[in-house]
Amino acid sequence: MNIIKISNRYCRSSLGLILLLFLSFSVQGFAQTYLVKGKVSSQGEALKNVMVTDGDNTTLTNSKGEYSLHVSLHSTFVYVSTTAGYLPKDSLNVPQFYKPLRDNNSTYNFELIKNKKDDTNHVVLVHADPQFFKEEQFKLYETVIDDCIETISGYKDRDVFGIDCGDLTADRPHFYSPYINILNKTDVPFYRVLGNHDMENGGRTKEESVHQFESYFGPSYYSFNRGNAHYIVLNNVFYLGRPYSYMGYIDEQTYRWLEQDLSYIAEGSLIFVAMHIPARLTEEVKPFGYNQESIRQQTVNIDPLFKMLEPYNAHIFTGHEHYNKNIIHSPSLYEHNTAAISGSFWQGDYCWDGTPIGYGVYEITGNDVKWYFKSGGHPRSHQMRVTPVGSSAEHPDDIIVNIWNWDKNWKVEWTENGEYRGDMIQFTGHDPTTAEGFTDKENLEFKWLSPVPTDHLFRATPRSKDSKIEVIAKDSFGEVYRERL
Repeated sequence: MNIIKISNRYCRSSLGLILLLFLSFSVQGFAQTYLVKGKVSSQGEALKNVMVTDGDNTTLTNSKGEYSLHVSLHSTFVYVSTTAGYLPKDSLNVPQFYKPLRDNNSTYNFELIKNKKDDTNHVVLVHADPQFFKEEQFKLYETVIDDCIETISGYKDRDVFGIDCGDLTADRPHFYSPYINILNKTDVPFYRVLGNHDMENGGRTKEESVHQFESYFGPSYYSFNRGNAHYIVLNNVFYLGRPYSYMGYIDEQTYRWLEQDLSYIAEGSLIFVAMHIPARLTEEVKPFGYNQESIRQQTVNIDPLFKMLEPYNAHIFTGHEHYNKNIIHSPSLYEHNTAAISGSFWQGDYCWDGTPIGYGVYEITGNDVKWYFKSGGHPRSHQMRVTPVGSSAEHPDDIIVNIWNWDKNWKVEWTENGEYRGDMIQFTGHDPTTAEGFTDKENLEFKWLSPVPTDHLFRATPRSKDSKIEVIAKDSFGEVYRERL
């Protein structure tokens, strides 16, 4: 009996201690957050089922458009994932879907604008790496923006917006304002992605590196909806604590937030993810080397993102590499690594792989997606460049074709003097035009510039170098492009 009594007293004491610790931890847990509330509406209409977040926790508005949200002490913003059919207010064409968290303020209301166009069918312009390091480069940028304006004018019946995949300047935040002002000429909103050259250097942590970018453009990761599509912008540039030192990496807080965000999206939905550093640069999984080049060129912990996207029809927009590359990771996951709108840092007309200065155009019709690359100053039909026999040091007896938006679903054929000669040979090599341009080091500000190998090249050996050649390329959507030599 005495043993049992002692045991009962011990159990009661232990239970009391456990409850005390639990309450203590619970109080500490709640102490790490505070409650904010508000309403999401449009012209007096309450908007329900709008996701509201602080980048850590999420909630949905109720039937009255009201929400309450536990906000983490370290959070900087409260923001909404704008619902289809509605737009955030703009300030200098920077979408105002967010509000900075202020001391002594617990109420944050959001007023959205009813989209005047049916956004079920919409168009996205995808830019990457403007990367200005001199004021005179803005004049070159304006010519590309004028081309964007012409492209937009061809979609009067569609909702149009843009996404810029980062490196908005070359570590020169004072250039953000002129960059915004020039892009405003398009008269469509652009959503921004943080790039490695948009980080602040010198901070003690990754979290400290985003403040300057966020002061201009808001949260560095967020989402929004257009038509049937869900758009997600991620920050996958991880600052390593030393100037200009980073890797492609998605941190745990972002992944936790993303899990919540996707929990509101039905399986099978169309999803676009935009981030700066590529997810993975090859279709096949290769052994990963943890050297400086490898960790900067792709996202080292991308597998969880791929897993999260498996239930969806997903596309990933990336930049960073200053070349164009389409990677089909799976039948439902497609990555578009977009060529730099600055080309080779505004030196010449091409990127390192021979892709012209330009941008991606994505036409979304319901759940269907079509795309093409729009070369600045050229018609939409300009999808390849053919160079004659002798232009390539690697294949001197061949004609060379560069098809910058190629993927493995394209078909590339050729004729010689009107005679059908069959499929061209796809290979990895250097674009002849770019290779020649980079030999003139005297006119290059960066003498180290050189062409990079690319796999969107094709070759064929004509019977005579004087033959009349026609190249016929059919893209994934059945569009046929022809070039003659």
